[in-house]
Amino acid sequence: MALALGDAAAVRQTGREYADMSESRILRAEALVVRLIGILLGLGLLAMVFVNVANAAGRYSGLFGLVGADELLVYGMIWIVMLGAILAARDRDHLSINLLPSAMKGRPAAALQVAIDVATVTVSAFIAWHSFNFIERIAGLNQSSMGLGIPMIVPHSAILVGFTGIAAVTALLTIVDIARFARAEGAID
Repeated sequence: MALALGDAAAVRQTGREYADMSESRILRAEALVVRLIGILLGLGLLAMVFVNVANAAGRYSGLFGLVGADELLVYGMIWIVMLGAILAARDRDHLSINLLPSAMKGRPAAALQVAIDVATVTVSAFIAWHSFNFIERIAGLNQSSMGLGIPMIVPHSAILVGFTGIAAVTALLTIVDIARFARAEGAID
């Protein structure tokens, strides 16, 4: 009987180790994806600087002008900002006033973070929904940009993608924060 109990303990330990390894792999993969997205956003910014310098040089020298460069820069910046906002939400580096949360500990701090998360998810989902409705309407018009002929749903989709991403990331963080709140049950305030 003791051998069977020992075997069960070993199996449980192995199961925990496997779960820890799987979680570790998921976290490493997620960190790699986030790093790659950050690098791609940085390369996008560098490409935009190159386009801007080339356009300015060509325009002021009188040799050439890049048609649609200004559109490309504006639309590119909108996409970079919105994708970067998703990463900022993931790291909780977005614009926030943390005077009250930094002064709190234990359950009150966890409860406040859950409330902030729920508000962020709600507002982000609201904006994403209205962006989706606007994109549906603008798609029916078949409108395109004047310089490059880009369908206008492309730049307007950045808002939808950005706020949907912020809502999704924050929803996952809310689950973590609710678990943290539940664990803080016995914490001394």
